[in-house]
Amino acid sequence: MKKKILTLLGIVAACIIAFSFFNFDNNEKTLAQSMKETKKDHQKIDELMIKLHQKLESEGYPELSPGFSFEERLLTVQVEDKKFVDSHGKNIKALIKNIAKEIKFEDFDVKFEIVGKRDSVNEEDKKLMELSHEVSKLTSDLLVREGYKVKTFFINPTTPNPVIGIKVDGTKEYYNNVKEEIKNLVGDAVSSKTNITFDVKVNRKSENEIRDEKWQPIFQAITEETNKKFEEYRGFAYSFHPKPLQIIIKTDLHKSKWFWNSDKKVEQIESYVNEIIKLKREELSVEEIPYEIIIRSKDNKKLN
Repeated sequence: MKKKILTLLGIVAACIIAFSFFNFDNNEKTLAQSMKETKKDHQKIDELMIKLHQKLESEGYPELSPGFSFEERLLTVQVEDKKFVDSHGKNIKALIKNIAKEIKFEDFDVKFEIVGKRDSVNEEDKKLMELSHEVSKLTSDLLVREGYKVKTFFINPTTPNPVIGIKVDGTKEYYNNVKEEIKNLVGDAVSSKTNITFDVKVNRKSENEIRDEKWQPIFQAITEETNKKFEEYRGFAYSFHPKPLQIIIKTDLHKSKWFWNSDKKVEQIESYVNEIIKLKREELSVEEIPYEIIIRSKDNKKLN
């Protein structure tokens, strides 16, 4: 009898373990599918915004500035005043609706945001903008043509000390090899073209910047997927200092011993975020580093 009971308990335990593995695997597949859908949505949004900018310009609205919030599923169009909305709002919404229908992406709202009349640009500022554009194009074309690995650069044409800042991508050895070359090449080319001597500053991305850049797509995935999955989600933050990396999920949950359901939800959120990190890290081949997930309540108290 005792042997039968032990056998029965063993079978039950095995079933529980098998179910747990099945459930985990199923959850991971569901999350992976959700992440694929999110990627497709971003592609659709990019297509929508490109087509919308082109259409607004061709229809005589080049001054409008549309923007899209993925979390809110909201397309916002900035306009000068209510009078403009009353006169043109219906037509602009129809343009947006037609483009959305064409690309099969219609699950979003449209809002007009009144920002007031923009200040007119004076002659001096206009000249600085033109100079900045000219130097930017010259610098970009030169760096691309010569094959330098450059991540970003900026132009500040303001006198008396105009600056071109260039941030090199690649190893420390590569940076040391090309730093002076880039500085002299860009400085001479710009001076020859504009008759203005710019101070060319060439730097390399720090290890912290490289690490932060690699983790940004993971942080974005955490924000988007957690927001899609949990209605209690209200925000995200992170900090690499102090170590380990702190991943903070802000929620509308309450911290109270009487709310046992909150504890269960906290566990679900923490587990889900761990899965997002695992899948996204594997996809991007990002090196694993220690991290801590912190779930915060509506009044910002730690729940886990």
